[in-house]
Amino acid sequence: MITSILVICMGNICRSPVAERYLSHFLPDITVHSAGLIARPGLPADSKMVQMAGENGLFLADHCSQKFSLALGNDHDLILAMEVNHLDILKKQYPQLSGKCRLLSHWNGRKDIPDPYKKSHEYYEVVYQRLADAAHAWVNALQV
Repeated sequence: MITSILVICMGNICRSPVAERYLSHFLPDITVHSAGLIARPGLPADSKMVQMAGENGLFLADHCSQKFSLALGNDHDLILAMEVNHLDILKKQYPQLSGKCRLLSHWNGRKDIPDPYKKSHEYYEVVYQRLADAAHAWVNALQV
């Protein structure tokens, strides 16, 4: 049984915070956190993503980035990554965690969810929708 989820991306300011808040909202009995593989701790979420999340009912203004660590990975039952490259990094650097690592898009095509950082508003919208779709697929899978 999954009781905790860690969502990862690179910087923990765009993609993983959105997925974290989405999963937390729809899976209130599961603890959800997010982290970045190369995150600078203490940064707020990207302002474009904060606005987009807010327009969709998710609050990101209080997000504070954190860097992924083995201890953080060990503390969670499931680790969801945005890209195949992220999974490869995790499996290489933390082989003991490989059994609990999956793509966020596992249930809907297993495609990478690209980083929208510093791209157009339209690109953010596309990425946000992919994040929501992928997270919702996990909500459906975990509520069975």
